[in-house]
Amino acid sequence: MTQFTGDDFLAYTLANPEGISSPCERKLPDGSRLIVSDTGVMTLEPANEVAPVDLVLSCGVHGNETAPMELVRDMVSDLIHGRLTLGVRLLVIIGNPVAATKAQRFDEVNLNRLFSGAHANHQGHEAERALNLEAAVDRFFDYGGAGRSRCHYDLHTAIRGSEHEKFAVHPFMDGKPYSDTQLGFLTACGIEAVLFSNKPSTTFSYYSKGAHGAAAFTLELGKVHAFGDNDLSRFTRIDQALRLLITEGRFARGDWKQELVCFDVCHELLKDADDFALNFSDDLNNFALFNKGELVAFSSAKEYRARESREAIVFPNANVPVGGRAALMLKAVEPDEVDVI
Repeated sequence: MTQFTGDDFLAYTLANPEGISSPCERKLPDGSRLIVSDTGVMTLEPANEVAPVDLVLSCGVHGNETAPMELVRDMVSDLIHGRLTLGVRLLVIIGNPVAATKAQRFDEVNLNRLFSGAHANHQGHEAERALNLEAAVDRFFDYGGAGRSRCHYDLHTAIRGSEHEKFAVHPFMDGKPYSDTQLGFLTACGIEAVLFSNKPSTTFSYYSKGAHGAAAFTLELGKVHAFGDNDLSRFTRIDQALRLLITEGRFARGDWKQELVCFDVCHELLKDADDFALNFSDDLNNFALFNKGELVAFSSAKEYRARESREAIVFPNANVPVGGRAALMLKAVEPDEVDVI
């Protein structure tokens, strides 16, 4: 098994989906250190004093969500060739290369439901991968030490279309105010809507928030396409904002109160029986609206009707195990209602 000596980290990862024989290290043109510690796990340590930002950039946690992997591949290539200069500590992760080589969302179990210790309830390579990715994030943030800005942007694309093509899932804050800087940064990235979570979760981004206090987000950037079929011009704003952050440690800023549509999660719809079904077609867009009292889902156990006027839905998916999340239901909130600091 060869070490990573080229410039295409995605191709190298997909060629070694189950692991690498040993870590490898090399120098970038600006003197920074590049360390590949595991398949799909790369740390970049600047040579000189830089902005106090520790940035985790992850993609491919779902193996069929290819555009973010291609986006991150190109950033890493530009760092290797000196077209970008490293201005922050950076951890790059391609989450589920085994599933990616099979063009599948996951292989055995949804990797993005296995963090914050949930991997202990499962067996197989995805559970082991979640444990290893937690450890990689732990090492990265612990090495950086206290007093630094910790950020984690987990890049995804969605199964279905969306009324808001690019949107963010904000971690549960347990009554603490939201970051004006981060909401402005999301807007600069071209994010159109943000979902404020109502409880902790077992997603990868929430692990960084819960375990390390990072500003951490799941970013949905469009629809799923196969490798090579993505129009990367649709990602220009987030590409530019992330490159500015990587090189200068500076968060680009948009006017989030004017541009972001804000939602509170008001209900998590769980699959409660084998005969659970959603009461709409498979091509319904994310953020489709339901009137109060309208039937959303049903099973032999119970039915769910919209509880709010103009209640929106995201991530509808009845093809999950019993007990799994089948959708999130949302209610819109005015930007002025959002408590920020």
